[in-house]
Parts: sequence; structure tokens; C-alpha cells
Amino acid sequence: MVAIDVTGVRYSVSDKVKEYIHTKIGNLQRFHPDLQRLHVTIHEAERHGYRIDVDMHLPHHRDVVAHDTEDTVYSAIDHVTDKCAAQLRKIHGKESARHHHVH
Repeated sequence: MVAIDVTGVRYSVSDKVKEYIHTKIGNLQRFHPDLQRLHVTIHEAERHGYRIDVDMHLPHHRDVVAHDTEDTVYSAIDHVTDKCAAQLRKIHGKESARHHHVH
């Protein structure tokens, strides 16, 4: 299981939101098996809605960041999860291709 830290900036993160993040984002490891740790930051957006930043910590000091802003905190989590999955799939695909060329 990947370790997930959740922080709120001008936003108090409820247990319900933390649970939702763990449910949605906790599955990202299947897209990149070396994913070790995630840091999720929830900001109350300046005008309206919520901005979610996800820092994904991969081995070899490689960090990948995704963010999204939506009207509700839940839709922002959903959208940023999709973005994270797409980035991790792309990175894992490149790494797999590189390993296949080596042999």
C-alpha cells in the first residue's frame, strides 16, 4: 500500500475526504509498482472551488506532480486521480520500453 499524506491549505480536511482520497488515489500503485509515497494538498481556490495537488514520489528522486481545480473537492479528487494515472502509465510504459531495449 502506498503511503498518502494529506494536507489542507485554508481548508480543513475531514475524515470523509481523507477516506475518499485513500480509496481513489490509493489504487495508483497499480499503474506504477514503484510508487512509494503520495502527498495530496487541498487548497480552497481563490475564486471558488478546490485545487488538489498530488506529488507522486518515485524511486531515483523522481517526483511527478498533477493538479486540478473543480467546483467540489470530490470532483477535483476524481479528475486529479485520472491525471495521475495517465502520467504514471506513461512513465511506466517508457521505463518498460527502455528495459526491453537493454536485453
